[in-house]
Amino acid sequence: MPDLQIAVLVTYFIVIFGVGVYATRFIDDTTDFLLAGRRLGLLLATATLCATHFGGGFVMGSGEWGFDFGLTGMAYAAGVGLSLIVLGLVAARRMRQLAMFTVPDYLALRYNSQVVRVLGAVLSLVAIIGIIGAQVWAAQGALSIVGLDPTWAAIAATGLFIVYTALSGLWGVTLTDAVQLAIIFVGVPVAAVMALGEAGGLEGIRAGIEGLDLSVSTDAFFHPLGAGLGMVLAAIVPTMMYTLIGQDFYQRLFAARDANTARRAAVLAGVLLVLFAVFPVITGMAARALFGGEIEAAQAIPKLITEVLPSAAAAIVIAAIVGAIMSTADSLLMAGTAHVTNDLYVQLINPEAERNNRRLLLISRIVTVIIGVLALWMALAFEAIIDLLLMSYTLYAAGVFIPVVLGLYWQRGNAAGAIAGILGGSGLGVAGELDWIELSSLPLIGGFPVIATGALASLLLYVVVSLITPPGARDPALDDVG
Repeated sequence: MPDLQIAVLVTYFIVIFGVGVYATRFIDDTTDFLLAGRRLGLLLATATLCATHFGGGFVMGSGEWGFDFGLTGMAYAAGVGLSLIVLGLVAARRMRQLAMFTVPDYLALRYNSQVVRVLGAVLSLVAIIGIIGAQVWAAQGALSIVGLDPTWAAIAATGLFIVYTALSGLWGVTLTDAVQLAIIFVGVPVAAVMALGEAGGLEGIRAGIEGLDLSVSTDAFFHPLGAGLGMVLAAIVPTMMYTLIGQDFYQRLFAARDANTARRAAVLAGVLLVLFAVFPVITGMAARALFGGEIEAAQAIPKLITEVLPSAAAAIVIAAIVGAIMSTADSLLMAGTAHVTNDLYVQLINPEAERNNRRLLLISRIVTVIIGVLALWMALAFEAIIDLLLMSYTLYAAGVFIPVVLGLYWQRGNAAGAIAGILGGSGLGVAGELDWIELSSLPLIGGFPVIATGALASLLLYVVVSLITPPGARDPALDDVG
């Protein structure tokens, strides 16, 4: 059985690498490398947006939550879909019309401040490295199913998506995302349906968990809010806030061929993810019924694959999981590269670099490798997929969310307010996540997710400081955005 799985994985890796190499023919300059030449149509834009969120947290993490909490485990996966729908309705059209490279490009234009640009870029870059780390860590679990050493598995997975991303940029990422998504849309439902059948359907799962020491009651295990509204919000709120300002998502919107395509792609991708949210959770629930208290949540999907699924189905599911992980990781690599290349190097260090495309492409590829290696280190230092995701979301979104989103609609906001909001929101969010401040004991906001508390602080600082300082000059380019 492992031999077939390894053969399928090797074939899959060769195909993905081949697609990445093929995409190099479309790379002539940095716009091609970072934004696929701004030529993505609805199908490719939808696929790459969908694949960006369909990663280790969606598949492996949701499976773990399904194992522990039942249907409440859908919170994260459904939340990422809802987030893309909101992104499409709220910001996609406006941001695509600006035809930029990065979110910090918008911040610099909106607030006429390179300080705001640097703060946004650095915080986003740190978060991106953390989220890639979560994907690499998830790859350890997926590849170890076929008997690979976890550390070497992480190195192998990281090396593969670094290489094809560095070679072909966003064109390669987009085309490989489309291939990976096709496999995911087959493999993940196959795992869920077969696991559900093996467990005897929903009634069989209910019978299988009776008497087990669950985190929730049996009835709550089958209710989407069974683990509590607080847990649901703690999963959805950070995800939605990050999605509305995440460089990895806006990079795809900027790459769409026009504003309408960007908006439609975001909404369609969100709908698809919401529809698929139940599959990894059902898989985790079935594993709980089949294996009881013999295993931990992190072992649920791997054990189900190795002991329940037929060999051919197991090979497809493993390929789907690895594809989901790499489709998110390569998207984030491109986002991080855009920050370093565009926001830090070109805009601040060497503006003349834009005239030498060959040198800039080389720098972009080197940066891609460096970010991937840092992510590998993060993966080996942390051991919880969704916890690492949520920490990374908090660091960036708690401070940057308000200046980006409110800045689109409130003209009075200025650079001083944006700087105060970013520093105050992110600072409070991280302090709360690390328990330096006991936010849960504060009146009124004690029950809020940490990221929401940080965003509230950011909102207060942004509005107050903007009102008590002189209004900043508004760039005329923003007046044409509607």
